[in-house]
Amino acid sequence: MIRKILAVREILEHTQAIQANSVNIKYIYQKLLGDNPKVSWKSLLFGSTARPKAKFILWLRLQDRLQTIDRLQAWGLDIDQQCKLCQQHEETRDHLFVQCAFVQEVWRRIMTLLQWQWNPTTIWNTHLAWAILCAKGRSLNAQIFKLAYAEITYAIWIERNRMIFENARHQCEEITKEIVYMCNIRATPQVKIKFQQLKFLLFCRLEILFYDFIYIMR
Repeated sequence: MIRKILAVREILEHTQAIQANSVNIKYIYQKLLGDNPKVSWKSLLFGSTARPKAKFILWLRLQDRLQTIDRLQAWGLDIDQQCKLCQQHEETRDHLFVQCAFVQEVWRRIMTLLQWQWNPTTIWNTHLAWAILCAKGRSLNAQIFKLAYAEITYAIWIERNRMIFENARHQCEEITKEIVYMCNIRATPQVKIKFQQLKFLLFCRLEILFYDFIYIMR
């Protein structure tokens, strides 16, 4: 911490943004950040109305910082390397979120409900390029995709943890309903209208009414 404070002091001492009685906050902020390249996947996070914890998990996923089994094994932990969702392949970031048959089925269901064309791929870079393209811009479709993408990522990670730590498993239909419900909760009024036009919410209409009733009765 002290080293960081001293490093900041050196920046402030050498910058010309600080004059007699004025401080250029923007200049100092940029100096503290450094000259780092912009990440290609920023469109997936900025402007998303997904839950903060969902966006945080997505942020970790995009940087390959989630503690997947292959990463834990690299640290020397002796654990079962099998993916808990499909029970067929080794768990890696790429497999868990792109290649896993269970996850692909969840994606297929959500894309069908949104009436979007989806061509599944097992290649991470191809998947990421597709996701970035879908999330670009400020259109309703882009807003919906950002929201759904983050909530799908979070739901997959939570289901994976549930199976590891609780030995409990949900079916694809249950997870899909959970994602649809959270998308409805986090959606803007304009997006909710779009959902109604797509009949996106009919899939879990009873669940939405039930949870809304529970919320009102609290």
